[in-house]
Amino acid sequence: MTKKFKETILGIQDKSMAEQQKHLDNFIENWKAGIEQVDDILVIGIRL
Repeated sequence: MTKKFKETILGIQDKSMAEQQKHLDNFIENWKAGIEQVDDILVIGIRL
């Protein structure tokens, strides 16, 4: 999962912060595949 997540982050770095949020929300929902979330997930973005 870590490798795929890293590839996803690198693949969306040129998008706006709002587009990145939408993409990551979709990525996480697809990853959960309808299973109840039991752990917290934190992703922090910084624009330079």
